[in-house]
Amino acid sequence: MSDIRTIAWAAAVAVAVTLSAPAGAADQRRPPPLAYVPPPIIWTGFHVGAHAGFAFSGEDATSAFFGTPVTLSTNPSGVLGGLEAGYDYQFSPNWLVGAELDLSWTTASGNFNFITTTPAGSVASGIFNSNHHWYDTFTGRVGYLISDWVLYAKGGAAWINTDYNLAVSGPFGGGSVNDTRGGYALGLGAEWMFGPGWSTNLEYDYLGFGNNSYALGGFGTTVNTHVQQIKVGVNYHLLPGAIFGWF
Repeated sequence: MSDIRTIAWAAAVAVAVTLSAPAGAADQRRPPPLAYVPPPIIWTGFHVGAHAGFAFSGEDATSAFFGTPVTLSTNPSGVLGGLEAGYDYQFSPNWLVGAELDLSWTTASGNFNFITTTPAGSVASGIFNSNHHWYDTFTGRVGYLISDWVLYAKGGAAWINTDYNLAVSGPFGGGSVNDTRGGYALGLGAEWMFGPGWSTNLEYDYLGFGNNSYALGGFGTTVNTHVQQIKVGVNYHLLPGAIFGWF
């Protein structure tokens, strides 16, 4: 009888050990949790977006209708906003090249009031007004990647559309003209990919348009214009292959 009890007790102990062993072994075999790996940042591909900012211009109009050249400085300034679209190609872990078209509409304007005496002794007074309507640029850029940031420089072509108005008292008359002028664009910026497919950027641009001459009021007036822009933008980046499966 004691042998039967001994055997039963040993069997119970064996069953208890057997049932408890897999739990400990399972705990030892359980793999550690996987560390979170963020998705890779992809700069290659097309992007579209919008921007807003400010424009500050240096603009001098030199006119000879007084017999001697007189400089009329309007220096238009105002807000701007617009759209952009472009393509970037990341050709190494830390470098990319790209191209972008920017279309910006602006409220930049400026006036210059004057009064003077002509060589003939007549008093002439008036106002010269400049209204900038839009700035467009088509530029290439080179960027250096640091984590989810890209620092870049850009350069290319620029265009401006402007109204010039000259109003003069007395027999001198005045006149107005609308013109679209071409020039160049240079810029620096920083862009941050803050989420999958989304980035924001801060950019400074310098647009130079040189000298253009106009016959305002029958007199020759030469206008020299350069524009400085500070812009903040947001872009959405399409994955490679999103355009017809190619880009």
